[in-house]
Amino acid sequence: MTTHTPIHARQVRPLGLASRLLLTAAGATGLIASGFLKWTRDMRGIDTSWRAVYQASFGGAPDSLHSIGGPAILLGLLAVLGLAERTGWLTRLAGALGVIGVILVVIEIERASDHGMQWGLWSALGGSILCIAAGMTPMRHVVTTVEE
Repeated sequence: MTTHTPIHARQVRPLGLASRLLLTAAGATGLIASGFLKWTRDMRGIDTSWRAVYQASFGGAPDSLHSIGGPAILLGLLAVLGLAERTGWLTRLAGALGVIGVILVVIEIERASDHGMQWGLWSALGGSILCIAAGMTPMRHVVTTVEE
C-alpha cells in the first residue's frame, strides 16, 4: 500500500508572485495618483467634495478626508496592504470598491450639466481594474509528495 505524505518544503511560483506584485503596484499607483489628478471641471480629486458620489451639485472639499481623492488614495494603500496575505481578497476588495466609486462619480458627473470626466477619473478606474486582476492572480504553493 502506498501513501502520500507531503514534504514540508514549499515553493512559490515566481511568475505568479511577480505578476501579482507588478499588477498591484500599477493598480495602487493609479489609485493613489488619481487623488492628485483632475477628476472633473479642473478640480483635483483631493479638492472635489465627497458629495460627487451621490449628488449632482457638488463642489470643493474642505479637506482631503471629505473628498473623493482621499478614499482613492486609501484604497490604493489598502491594495498594497493586500500583498501581505496570500489569497488576494483584500486587493480585490480595494479594486471593487474603487470601481463602484468611479461608477457612482461618473453617474453624478453625467447628471450635472457643467461637469466632464478628466484624467484622474480614468486613472482611478484603470487602477481599480488592475487591483482586481492582481487579486485574482494565483500565488499557489507547489507541494511535492513522496511515495512510501
